[in-house]
Amino acid sequence: MFARAFRITLVAVLTGGMMTALATSAGAVGTGTFTKITAPSGSSTAFKFNGANPATNHLTVSGVTSLDVTSVDIVCTYNSVSGPTSQTLQGAVAVTSGAFSTVVPINNLLTTCRLRAVPTGVSPSADYIGAYTGPVLYMSGDVFNKAGSTIYGYTALTELGDGLAAALDAAQCGPALVVTVAQPGEELRGLPSEACGFALPATNITGTGTPNASAIKVDNHNAYLPYSVHNYLNGSQSLALAQPALATTFTRSANGAATVTESAPLKRCSVDDTFPPTTTSCPSLVNTGVTFRRVSDLLPLQHRIRVRDTFTSADGQAHSVKLQYEAQVQPPDAGNVGYMFPGSAQFKKSSFGQVVTGLGTKANTLFIRSDLHSLEGDPGDGTLGFTWSRAPQRVVFDHSAAEFFAMPYTLTVAAHGRADLGFGYCEQTATTDAKKSAQTAVNEMINAPTISSPAAGATVHGKSTTVKGAVTLGANGLPTKVTVNGHIAHLTKVSATKATYAVTFSESLGKHTITVTAQDIAANTRSRSIKITNV
Repeated sequence: MFARAFRITLVAVLTGGMMTALATSAGAVGTGTFTKITAPSGSSTAFKFNGANPATNHLTVSGVTSLDVTSVDIVCTYNSVSGPTSQTLQGAVAVTSGAFSTVVPINNLLTTCRLRAVPTGVSPSADYIGAYTGPVLYMSGDVFNKAGSTIYGYTALTELGDGLAAALDAAQCGPALVVTVAQPGEELRGLPSEACGFALPATNITGTGTPNASAIKVDNHNAYLPYSVHNYLNGSQSLALAQPALATTFTRSANGAATVTESAPLKRCSVDDTFPPTTTSCPSLVNTGVTFRRVSDLLPLQHRIRVRDTFTSADGQAHSVKLQYEAQVQPPDAGNVGYMFPGSAQFKKSSFGQVVTGLGTKANTLFIRSDLHSLEGDPGDGTLGFTWSRAPQRVVFDHSAAEFFAMPYTLTVAAHGRADLGFGYCEQTATTDAKKSAQTAVNEMINAPTISSPAAGATVHGKSTTVKGAVTLGANGLPTKVTVNGHIAHLTKVSATKATYAVTFSESLGKHTITVTAQDIAANTRSRSIKITNV
């Protein structure tokens, strides 16, 4: 299955092999011994890791010490479920006259930790380290999977306050986790809610347990993203195909939020759709005529990830796109994962091959409790929210691993057009808080219309009332219907992301509320109102 290796992959990325606790024996620490990091200054610092050019990832660390300290190790410490843990960033930095300064290489993305200058020979995991002070280090950035110089996958992470959010490319895992740091900067809960969400991998989930197609089909052809070409076609199937590239960008704002974009043309085998593909059926890859683009907003302070997927006609032709979004939730060491589907008020465990239908059409949320048997508020457990902009046809659980499930969709991409889907992914310790976060995600699936005329509070002379305004792109594309006080308005598309509306109707004399309601393809609605007076 696509996500079985994700946990190892993600942990390897976050640690970079540096999470081993120091094994040195405790040194003798005299009364009054101290160290203090003065640069970076303040109580916390944010570091952006440059995955495209790792050689530029350096952090200048300076500080002062008591005069009995002759050298320090620059470490980052945090408490995990397994106890105090430290990561050595640079060892044996010389101290001269009670001061030190060094340029520390940051070799990979680190988890939230506290920078300390610990006297060489002192074990942070065994000794009192309260006298070795420094700021909390928050990380953000991305690292790339490459075949030669060609990028085919990535891992992106950002953290701030009490949140950490990570995402992998869509074919590998998608939104990976949003976890709570129990005490900001110091106590990491141990990633109990780790999961993959809304991935589009190389193989699908079937009732028999044997994949018989890719998770993406374009015009009934199995289609693949770059990571699937590398990992599945060239990896598992030993095909020697040219590696397509995944285009990516990563931006981070001052508040810790980050946006990751990825895009690539969907590829298919050039001969036929034999599955699994062989050198005979798949000697080379050709374009399907559809380009995939995903924008993921990582919002650690909100414990949320917002995902927007777009499928665009790249050849000017209409296309049918069948998708099986797949997800995995890491099961607890004991007990069961709990699932609460729309329309239900209780968490229940899943069963092998279970199929859930009756999900409606609108935006809604599947809630997942990391341990069905845990008490609400237990800091060792949490509730995930998987929000969709429109309901999948069903939810299908794997026949042998109940933590894997699929969410199938069928989209139509118009000639020279596009089809859109949106998802939300949140995590909170308490289910009530997860529901609030998920409602925010639901509200974001369609934008409220604007009203350009008449102005709020305007006086309209006569009964004839004309209302004009605009609607903008939502998670399901542009709204398909606008009504004004129940009257259907005429929509005019002016761009791929905006349409205008207008309607004229008769209103009685007096004060009125004008309510404009936009509706999308899944029947999600948002409204905006103003007050006017007809005289």
